[in-house]
Amino acid sequence: MSDPFKQIYDAVLAYDGDLVKKLVSLALQEGADPIEIMHGGLSAAILEVGNRFGREEIFLMELMISAEACMTGMDMVKAKLLESKIDLGKPKGVVVIGTVEGDIHNIGKDIVKTLLETAGFEVHDIGVDQQAESFVKKVLEVDAKFIASSALLTTTCVNQRAIEEKLKEAGIRERVKTIIGGAATSAEWKEKIGADYYASTASVGIQIIKGYFEGA
Repeated sequence: MSDPFKQIYDAVLAYDGDLVKKLVSLALQEGADPIEIMHGGLSAAILEVGNRFGREEIFLMELMISAEACMTGMDMVKAKLLESKIDLGKPKGVVVIGTVEGDIHNIGKDIVKTLLETAGFEVHDIGVDQQAESFVKKVLEVDAKFIASSALLTTTCVNQRAIEEKLKEAGIRERVKTIIGGAATSAEWKEKIGADYYASTASVGIQIIKGYFEGA
């Protein structure tokens, strides 16, 4: 097979889930390195898709279709790694993500989760409508270094402040970075509540989180 990683990359960018599945399966059958398939094909492609979405070159639906296709390929690769007892290595970082209490919006959160997972991060998604205590509890449970919280409503973004307070109460605020996002948030809100970062888009959030861990 000629350059399977580029073909997989192109299939993700073409939003063709069936082709991604076929190409990943063929590459694995022909002995391609599963980790190279993951990083050189799937991860590279979904990061490019995320960047295009951030530049408003593609629509949300195209991003979601690509992400779904990419995750299908990822699941196939991970199954092969497990079968072959190949160690995937340590994750690039551990992140807890969720939507704050009173808010049930999940699209932005799910996009960030998918992009982080395909980039090699361990992501613990606690879901929507989550109390501040739930974020902190999960951080302690999985030893995460980053909390990403989403709030799309002005009536719920106050619960991002509660996350900051609960981290301080637990005595771990200094070792955990926080990033906020969602329509109800802003750079000014970040400053007001004492969060570390604000992401205006999913792509910006990915860049911030990646930059933190890569520079750590």
